[in-house]
Amino acid sequence: MRNKLASVVTIGAISLFSFGNLQVAAAPVPGFEGLYEAVLGACTPPAGTPAACEAAINAYSAALVAAGVDPAVALQSFTELRAEVVAAGGGEAIDALFEELLPESGAVGGDEASPV
Repeated sequence: MRNKLASVVTIGAISLFSFGNLQVAAAPVPGFEGLYEAVLGACTPPAGTPAACEAAINAYSAALVAAGVDPAVALQSFTELRAEVVAAGGGEAIDALFEELLPESGAVGGDEASPV
């Protein structure tokens, strides 16, 4: 009986967590789709370069700040954007740029040191 109750509680918690994530804001932030797509294009092959990526990230970030977008919503958008860039083959130099400019967006995948 305890195992069933624990399973129901766990499933409920996961459902609430997932539902809560939907309320935060999916990437891109509504109203900023063009800037989100500009970052994605500037940070992924074949046109992506670190300089273009940096400029696009800064433009998107500045627009979000100027519009007074909640920092948690902006961070969620950048976290999802970083994951999309990595999935699209953005490469190590671009991921390093995200790490430099937006370390809170979290490392995606990769070569993390294993605990010893």
